[in-house]
Amino acid sequence: MNKLKMRSVFIGSKNEFDEMIVDWLAERTEIAGVVWSDSATWRKTWKGRFDYGMKRAKKYGYFKLLNELMLFFYVKKKVAVTDLGFLKREIIRPYWKNNGRKFSDLKFPEISSENVNKKEVLDFLGEVKPDIIFAMCVNDFFGKKIRAIPKYGVFLWHEGLTPEYRGLYSPFWTMYNGQFDKLAYSFLRMNDKVDAGEVYVQGFAKGIDLNKHNYSFIGHKAIYDSLGEVGIFLQQLEEGTHKTLPERSATPNYYTYPGLTQYVSMRKKLKKYLTNNK
Repeated sequence: MNKLKMRSVFIGSKNEFDEMIVDWLAERTEIAGVVWSDSATWRKTWKGRFDYGMKRAKKYGYFKLLNELMLFFYVKKKVAVTDLGFLKREIIRPYWKNNGRKFSDLKFPEISSENVNKKEVLDFLGEVKPDIIFAMCVNDFFGKKIRAIPKYGVFLWHEGLTPEYRGLYSPFWTMYNGQFDKLAYSFLRMNDKVDAGEVYVQGFAKGIDLNKHNYSFIGHKAIYDSLGEVGIFLQQLEEGTHKTLPERSATPNYYTYPGLTQYVSMRKKLKKYLTNNK
């Protein structure tokens, strides 16, 4: 394939899936740099966890906080390892095997920060001068300063349909609402709202087995399934022939962390759905 002339920066979490996305971008664009975001630094100390929990309790109430904590520990013990196993076996390892290389083969400037809007990040971006920024797995809101740096803008991979599934854990809430046929991805240019902007690529996850795949795997699979269309869009963007998708008439919604009671409810709906669709 012909590599595009655009200089790109990726902003995301330091994990194996995001590393795979960086490699995918490096095949198609000139990687100017990577910003590893660690916006959940509150998890690193007990004081940080306590302070963050108190903020959520004041905003949402102590019952919701307890509900979220119960799901967090349940998922960590019962679900996360299984989902990560599927992710590695079905997506990450086959990707690297098919491409005949590993992430450590890539060389690029990089920086780590707990907030993408910090001066250190803005200075880094000013030095590497990207034409386009890609973001994924980042909890921070991208302010006007960072969005103004690249000429093409900041683009977000979102693991759900927008505008109805903005916010956190979109695959979970899609399943919770019983919309098992709406597990999707959106690729959009960020504006001054969270998970909102002009949508250029949107579609549904493929090859999902709801008998074994949980919401975490589904979200990553949806992003992976978007890559072919995103690659075409990037070519059109550089050529100046790109177009936004028509606005959808769906009601905008924004979701936050789910709790254990919502998880139990979602699993009941899923069981009924699978029984009715044997």
